Amino acid sequence: MEEKKERYYTVDIIVHDRENAYSKVNELLHQYADIIKLRVGYPVPDENIAIVFLIVRTTNDNVGAFTGKLGNIKGVKVKSVAVN
Repeated sequence: MEEKKERYYTVDIIVHDRENAYSKVNELLHQYADIIKLRVGYPVPDENIAIVFLIVRTTNDNVGAFTGKLGNIKGVKVKSVAVN
């Protein structure tokens, strides 16, 4: 069986309902902390949103599982792009 290749991805997370969704997003970020190489968060409390930018190093399957779980949280939009 061929080993899955790890590569870098950018992950953009927009939390549209910061009050209700941000704790769930943070929980997932902690669960996947071992793949996160960079995390930049920009909360906008006045508009009840938050923007999080990540750089992760993992397999395609794992980034898909991670972003899928994030995307299933109500009020969260997520997009990932392979870097290399």
